[in-house]
Amino acid sequence: MKRVISSTLASKRHQCFGPFPKAMLPKKAPIISQTPPLLVLFRSLSSTIPKDPTARRPNKVCDPYGQNGKPLSNLDASKQLSVLEIGWRLDFLPPAETGVETSKEGIPSALRKEYYHANYMDASRFTSIVAAVAHLNNHYPMITIERRLMKREKAWRVITSVKCRTETLGGLSFNDFHIAMMIDVEAAREEVQKLILEPEDSFKKHI
Repeated sequence: MKRVISSTLASKRHQCFGPFPKAMLPKKAPIISQTPPLLVLFRSLSSTIPKDPTARRPNKVCDPYGQNGKPLSNLDASKQLSVLEIGWRLDFLPPAETGVETSKEGIPSALRKEYYHANYMDASRFTSIVAAVAHLNNHYPMITIERRLMKREKAWRVITSVKCRTETLGGLSFNDFHIAMMIDVEAAREEVQKLILEPEDSFKKHI
């Protein structure tokens, strides 16, 4: 004779002793898949095909940058450049280096600015601030520190170069200008200003 447990008794037992052991629970009837055979075959084959890392590039369907999968034109980039602090400039690299005919089409390949410092340690502290801005905004420019020899002036310069570019678009996105603006905001803070020199004050005589 089957043992029937009312819902009230079952709930009280659950409160006192926890859920029923799996062995006491009724077995569920097997679910018959209604998936068409061709779809089953496609899923099994697609699971074995290695994923293409470029398959998720922005396009008209999936467009995280809101640009239809295309980089900003020279006109659009120039408009965005006008709202940034002085010193930012657009790069136009030859097609051989970019893989895209940016120079021919008038499409800028990157947004760049150089910052000057009294020494390498100040440059290192400044790059940490830029890195924090990039991390918080989930958009990552190229940051380099260089001790550049200026032969004509016979002097050294310590320079941080910040290069913003959206690789998946092969050029610039609005995110690059947003990051540049955030860097400008940080660079304007009093404690960060101490790490940056004006261009005319950045020369160190060659020793």
